[in-house]
Amino acid sequence: MLARGYASRDIVGSVLAALTRLWAFDQLSECPVGVRRPPWDSKGIDDYLPAERATGGENATEPLSEQTLGPLLIWAMRVVDDFADDILAAWMQWRNIKAQARMNKSTPRGAAAVRTYFDRLIGEDLPVPTTITASRIGVAITYVAALTGASPRQVQQQRERLGLTQFAVSRPGPCPLDITVTGRVAGKPWRDMLDFNETPSLVRHLGTAAFVVCAYLTGMRIGEILGLRSGCCSDPVPDASGSVGRHLIRSHEYKTATDEDGNHHSAGVEREVPWVAIAPVVNAIRVLERMVPAGALLFDHNTHDLSIARTQVPSRRKDCEPGSRIS
Repeated sequence: MLARGYASRDIVGSVLAALTRLWAFDQLSECPVGVRRPPWDSKGIDDYLPAERATGGENATEPLSEQTLGPLLIWAMRVVDDFADDILAAWMQWRNIKAQARMNKSTPRGAAAVRTYFDRLIGEDLPVPTTITASRIGVAITYVAALTGASPRQVQQQRERLGLTQFAVSRPGPCPLDITVTGRVAGKPWRDMLDFNETPSLVRHLGTAAFVVCAYLTGMRIGEILGLRSGCCSDPVPDASGSVGRHLIRSHEYKTATDEDGNHHSAGVEREVPWVAIAPVVNAIRVLERMVPAGALLFDHNTHDLSIARTQVPSRRKDCEPGSRIS
């Protein structure tokens, strides 16, 4: 019954071994209870175990097809090389807008400015800057507060006074950032403009693109990549002859990391042999280093997941080491 169930081969083997020991101990007992000898003790255990499965160091996961991974890698490098400057500029302005809105105080001047701003939008039948929260369209309070110098509370008061939620639903408008788009696709800007509301997702996409480049072009394990920190790939220094070597990534390994007593070291240890980094990987790391503080994890989720407020610091659990590679 165990062999036909969902238990693994190792678990079934342990159970059968325990039954064998029970029979053996019964034979040595002064008062045996008559436990019968298990048939696998004489005939072999293999026929009583579930079928063999891929185990150990072999990766049983089917690799992604070239038709999928080729375009994915190409566009990941394009995002890192061509769009990173625009996305990071948008991110900086996004943070400035949120900080400015928080600092704005309720003043008569701010109240007058936001009232004039909304009166113009309504009078000229213009779109209202909107945002979507919990699938509901509403006025972009933070964006308008930073734009007019009013406090978020004053923007909310005008929204209620003028019934702006209905205008936001009937003629929703963007929240454009004051950024000149420099990235190009086929010689044309990849975006006409960048929007305040889409900035968190663009930052997430940029981090994901950098992860794909690092994972596919280094052969590092997922845990090793998530454990990389700013400064892990310094520029090579020319030798006495002026020759410049390759970029090397100083990473940590976790799966086989042990301390001097042979116990598993959950914090990891620095890998003895560094990884060689080709140009696309170096570019991805340089972009990530522009996103996180010095010495911080390159994939710190407080940086990459802007849509959810978090208090934890690391990008990975130190005691978790996935063994798979992207292939």
